[in-house]
Amino acid sequence: MKIDRFKDYDPEVRDLVLRFERQGAGGRSFFDVDELEVIMDYYLEVYDDEGLEAAVTFGEGLFPGSGAVRLRRAHLLSIRGHFDEALALLRELQQTEPDNTDVSYAMGAVYGMMGRAQEAIDCYQRAARDGYELDVVYGNIGDEYYNMGQLDRAAHYYHKAVEVNPEESRSLYNLACTEAERGNGEAAAEFFKKLVGDMPYNKWAWFGLGLVYSRLDLYELGADAFEYALAIDSTIVDAYLGLADCYANMGKRERAVLALRDGLDYTDDRPYIFFCIGSLYKEADNYHTATVYYHDALKEDPAYAAAWRELGVCSQMMGYSEEAATYYRRAIDLDPASDEAWLRLADLYMGDERWMDATQLLEGGYTDAADPFGFAMRLCYCYYRLGRGDRMMDFLRTSNIDVLQLYGDLLAAWPALADDGALLAFVKGFENE
Repeated sequence: MKIDRFKDYDPEVRDLVLRFERQGAGGRSFFDVDELEVIMDYYLEVYDDEGLEAAVTFGEGLFPGSGAVRLRRAHLLSIRGHFDEALALLRELQQTEPDNTDVSYAMGAVYGMMGRAQEAIDCYQRAARDGYELDVVYGNIGDEYYNMGQLDRAAHYYHKAVEVNPEESRSLYNLACTEAERGNGEAAAEFFKKLVGDMPYNKWAWFGLGLVYSRLDLYELGADAFEYALAIDSTIVDAYLGLADCYANMGKRERAVLALRDGLDYTDDRPYIFFCIGSLYKEADNYHTATVYYHDALKEDPAYAAAWRELGVCSQMMGYSEEAATYYRRAIDLDPASDEAWLRLADLYMGDERWMDATQLLEGGYTDAADPFGFAMRLCYCYYRLGRGDRMMDFLRTSNIDVLQLYGDLLAAWPALADDGALLAFVKGFENE
């Protein structure tokens, strides 16, 4: 099923965008500034930076001094990571249009992308002065407080956003998650229950209630809330995911699978849905069926590293070691920054007593590992099994690993290491430091 990219837009927006696109690269149509704003904002809202680039460039040709066009150029620069250039342009606009709250909003967005949360909040507070789209502005402020770890302030602003617009989906979602995270889930459930009582057709309030219930491990109530959301709007993909999670936690795997399959018609990420279905079967030790769905995910996206990795797990569990090693290698090639495939392949080699293969693999991944501790543990044991105690101690001496913690974990995993007197003496040396 093809998703309509203009689903949530007025026909006038659709007609303007299509007319702009039909004119081609050397377009000769005329659009006034207001029309160009609509076109540029459409591309901005759907995250189409190429479309935005075309519209902004076209606008600069027609209206080179337009503040509206220059503002969208700043948005484009920030989207592409050119933050300093974007800020420089926005500061120029601020000088010429000091009361333009759209400029303040754009500066807030840039500071937010740069991780400068307090400066982003200051800009958003200035943008709020005109009272326009306060639900979005307050939601952004909530996001920045969340980024700073100030969950109470984040929840406060999400509440303010919902007061302005009780159907603001982003803030309802973030409010549910933030309240649960700060241990305020029961109060949040009461808030969402009242909201759906006052607005029984508010799909996002039902969705938020489902999230809160699922975070409280009240999966049956969560499933009911997600079902209500989908009864109002069957296209909410995240509600299918939440519903599937509730059913899975209730032990109703087939209903979870059905919920995910129902979501396939509405998602723009079909590989992920197939991956989730495969994972449900994998967790139930049904490795044959899981592989079918992982392969479905890879038919949609051959570069889906996690699906290759989980295919390796299934193959390994079914006793196909060489096939599993091939899948793990593929996952590593596609996503070398993820530790899991490296460690799973190392464990496979170690299980087959292929100590040299495991050692070479681990040495190759250790330097850039996100969490080097797991690599270090396995490397030390491989050195031990290869009779390379000297190499193991050199490694421990030069690495930044906590040797005492590592030794304790090594003994827990492989008790035979307790018989290595040289290693024990080496570790005792660290105890005395």
